Amino acid sequence: MTAVQTGDLSAAIEAARQTLERPAMPRVDLGLALRTSTALRQLVPTRLAVRAAEAKGRARWENPDERSLALLTMDAIVGGTARAGELDELARRRLIEEEAQRALFWQPWRTVSLDAVSSENLHGALSCERRLLISACHLGPYFLNMSALTSLGHDTIAVVAPWFFQAPTPDYWGRRIARWRRGIRKRGERLVCSNGSFPVVQALLEQGERVLIYFDMPGSSRTQFLGKPVMLSSGSSQLAFMTEALILPLCARRVGSRVWTDVLEPLDPRGFASPEELHAALAAVHERVILERAETLEDPNRPGAWENGASANAWARPAAAERSATEAGHSAVGAR
Repeated sequence: MTAVQTGDLSAAIEAARQTLERPAMPRVDLGLALRTSTALRQLVPTRLAVRAAEAKGRARWENPDERSLALLTMDAIVGGTARAGELDELARRRLIEEEAQRALFWQPWRTVSLDAVSSENLHGALSCERRLLISACHLGPYFLNMSALTSLGHDTIAVVAPWFFQAPTPDYWGRRIARWRRGIRKRGERLVCSNGSFPVVQALLEQGERVLIYFDMPGSSRTQFLGKPVMLSSGSSQLAFMTEALILPLCARRVGSRVWTDVLEPLDPRGFASPEELHAALAAVHERVILERAETLEDPNRPGAWENGASANAWARPAAAERSATEAGHSAVGAR
């Protein structure tokens, strides 16, 4: 399957429903191949892999450069919030979480666990015969989130950035993409390219598909988020309002070597006066969860996100990055 670059809506919808191809794992040097071998990782108990990763993360805190970068990242996330005073501790924990989540990524992917409240919320949303838009952030081991639905036999389609469809390169990044695509293919998840995806996702929702959109992606909606003005995509609220789809917020969290998905109460667009009001409510939901485990949020300044435009005062993409996204046809729908 390739990224859809056509104005033919029917073809784009059909492409989004196709089973993913299993990519070949790129050839790399022996050392990297061993570190990123899922076959070898199956021989290592996940609890031991995570324990070793946590130790590696604690050691990274002793490196001045690693510590400085972690502090800058956490300042951009919690600056202006009630957790701003916890910067040092959050930054230290961030390095531990980065290593633990990396270990979980390369270990065999397990189905997430649900507590009683999450299970009730999930089954209620799936059984109410309403259209369903799933909303998540790049928080915790989020690559496992959708197993909460696919393990129950429910098909899902995720909106992803164009780079996710590119041929994996012979390096760590390429091996990571290949492993990711293999993982979601195995659990039956399908994908739609974010470029020009708004009408495609709208049609998919109207036809009963369950679609995942990442909320914490750059866009044109100035939103009070994490204690500061953040330029966010409002595609989720616009689509939910147009299709009357429930918005089901999910968030992943790690407890030792086990991953849980918290399924929050759905937001019903019929209870809001406008997409803007719904967007603000959804932002408040995600903000609350992020602040509970802020150290597990991906760096907002990473490539493809705010491109070094996120600080403790505001998140806004630099003009050059914004122009590049516009020229590529990036839609208002958030992407992985």
